[in-house]
Amino acid sequence: MKYIITENQLEFIVENDKLDTLVSKYLNFQDWWTWDIGNGEFNVADGEYGKDIFRFRIQNSSTIPDHEFNVIYIEDDLVTKIITLFGLNNEIIIGSIINWFNQKYNKNLNINDFEWMEHDDRFDIDDEDYE
Repeated sequence: MKYIITENQLEFIVENDKLDTLVSKYLNFQDWWTWDIGNGEFNVADGEYGKDIFRFRIQNSSTIPDHEFNVIYIEDDLVTKIITLFGLNNEIIIGSIINWFNQKYNKNLNINDFEWMEHDDRFDIDDEDYE
């Protein structure tokens, strides 16, 4: 599949594998820190003291006994940043991010395993209840 990316009125066509390469190069230059939380699950933060950008979880099915499935949670700011860089839609960029994650962390996830990361606002300094 090919995608058209516009940049300052210039258009160029990027094939799917080339887009994955561009996204991978961008993500490989970030300062990722992985935090093992046990049982094969882990978080990936943007720096040693940064916020979580990815969370890999193993979920148990509520409908099928003894069935587990993998979920990748991705922070929406990362997706927005990469969409801004490459000008493509969510699904295409999320697919490329997941492909990078699979290579980096030896996983076999796809877009169906994706969820948006929920934010924990309990510790937000700008919260009205904080004094």
